[in-house]
Amino acid sequence: MIKDTNAADFFRSTVKPTVDEFFANPLDVRRGRLAAIVLYHMADYWDFEVNHGENVKDNDSLKRLYIQFSQQCPDFLVIRDVADASKHRRLRQQMDVPRKLTSAAQVKRITGTFNAPFNTACFNKASVVEYELDDGTKRPLLGAVRSVLWMWEDLVEKGTAIASGRGQT
Repeated sequence: MIKDTNAADFFRSTVKPTVDEFFANPLDVRRGRLAAIVLYHMADYWDFEVNHGENVKDNDSLKRLYIQFSQQCPDFLVIRDVADASKHRRLRQQMDVPRKLTSAAQVKRITGTFNAPFNTACFNKASVVEYELDDGTKRPLLGAVRSVLWMWEDLVEKGTAIASGRGQT
C-alpha cells in the first residue's frame, strides 16, 4: 500500500480527476485519450515509488511492470497503446510486450444513429469513443479506462493485488 507517496498523489490529483472528466463526457475523444495517457503514466510513478526510490530509473523494471499489469489487467495494454499512439501517431511493434493497436486513427468517436449522415448509421448503435485493435476487434474505450482505473484504485488506495475480482471489459 502506498497511500502517502508521489504515486498516490499523482493518482488522486491527476489520474482520478482526468478519468472522471472522461466518465462525465464519454463521447469526447480528447478526454478519452487524456484518461488513457494519465492511466498509463501512472505506471512510471508506481515503478519509481515501488522499485527505485529517488535516484534510479530502470527501463527493465518498467517493462516487467507492464507485463505484470497486462497479465492481471489485459486492458492495461490497450491503455498503453492508446496513450502511446496519441503521442506518436503511429507505433512500431514490440517483441517483449506486443502492441494491441498501432495507430492514433484506431481511437475515434463512432457516430450514433441520429447524428450520422443520412443512410450511413446502423440502427441501435450508440455514439461512443471506441478503439479498434489491429485484429479488427472494436470496443468502447470507456470499458478499458474503467478496468485500468480499478486496477490502480486497488493498488494505490487499498494496497491489494491487481486482480481485484472486478473483472475486465
